[in-house]
Amino acid sequence: MRKCINILKLIWLTVMLNMLTGCWDIKEIQDMNYITAIGIDQEDGEFVVYTQMMDFTSVAKNETGKAEKPPQVWTSKTRGKTFDMAVNAIYDSAQLRTSWSHISCILISDSVLKSKVLTKLDTIGRYQEIRMTPWVYGTNESIEQLFNVPAFFNLSPLNTLAHEPSEEHKQRSYIVPIRYFDFMALITEPASTVLLPNLSIDKGTWSLNQKENPKLVINGVFAISEVVSKGFFPNDKLAGLRWMETDTKRSPVTITNKNGEYAGLVVLSKPKIRKKLNIVNGMPQFRVNVKLHGNVVEALDDMNKTEMEMKAAARVREEIISTFKNGIASKTDLYSLEHVLFKKDTRLWKKIHQSSLQPMDAGSLESVHVEVHLDHAGMKLLPHHDGPAAPSTRKEAGS
Repeated sequence: MRKCINILKLIWLTVMLNMLTGCWDIKEIQDMNYITAIGIDQEDGEFVVYTQMMDFTSVAKNETGKAEKPPQVWTSKTRGKTFDMAVNAIYDSAQLRTSWSHISCILISDSVLKSKVLTKLDTIGRYQEIRMTPWVYGTNESIEQLFNVPAFFNLSPLNTLAHEPSEEHKQRSYIVPIRYFDFMALITEPASTVLLPNLSIDKGTWSLNQKENPKLVINGVFAISEVVSKGFFPNDKLAGLRWMETDTKRSPVTITNKNGEYAGLVVLSKPKIRKKLNIVNGMPQFRVNVKLHGNVVEALDDMNKTEMEMKAAARVREEIISTFKNGIASKTDLYSLEHVLFKKDTRLWKKIHQSSLQPMDAGSLESVHVEVHLDHAGMKLLPHHDGPAAPSTRKEAGS
């Protein structure tokens, strides 16, 4: 009798354990909508939210690594009085449960950037499914068109610049991409200017079977200070910005000969930057020191190593000063030099802001000193001679 009871207990325990290990609310991946990008715009006083969604099978790679057919991409456009109301309008016709945990790109239109940006992004920071790691961009183009720009070789849209800009930046460092958590941290930092990359469409560079094949491109920045955009700066106004970013991995600079003719190209990387603050007559002045290493990739003139270093250093210095002045002309501190004042002399910073004085003007950049060291010249040699590897180029910034 006891043996029968023990057997029955064992059977009952086995049944109960099987019931406990069951996944009652599991969702198959094909039964979910996965949002990969979200765009925020404003029209006629309402929020307009765009989303990008793709077929899950287009993300997985096949044996060749490339798909035979272009991936299918769905985009949505909804409206609402608030950002959250516009987002919730998506559920009306979503058909399936929608997952927001795979977003890797956030696009913000220039009209939204002109107002208090933080209030427009409140929902994103509160909703637990959305991570803090997506790449963030501004744009002055159609968000819907940006979401439909194809990748190369029929690859997933996740292989475009919008979702993975870091690899392109390693090869050509011009504008540093920024993630959402960095963007939110810097936008609330006093005396800082956040440089938000502008995502655009390049329709003239690439073609497929002699037909226009547009691709995404970063062609400038929106300078955001005090949580409001101070304006858009295209790439040609930002030539010196790369030399003031420690994240610069590789960026080219041209050099000219004595006659002003093109003489070669050097690639510079890993800038070491020092910013020194001086207070003159109660106002801040800054001295900037930049040290760069690089190599020669093209030499079309009979120029030795030291001469090339001098020419490259002079060009870098010229670009740094020019970019600073481009920002000041629009009352924008592109290098966030004012933040140095805030950290080192907060009392003076507050005093200047409480007065009618401008903390930054064209004379705030007192001097720029640049050193360039060329480590090698590729598979060819350049003539060398004794002397300093990087002669001083320190001059008055205004000269």
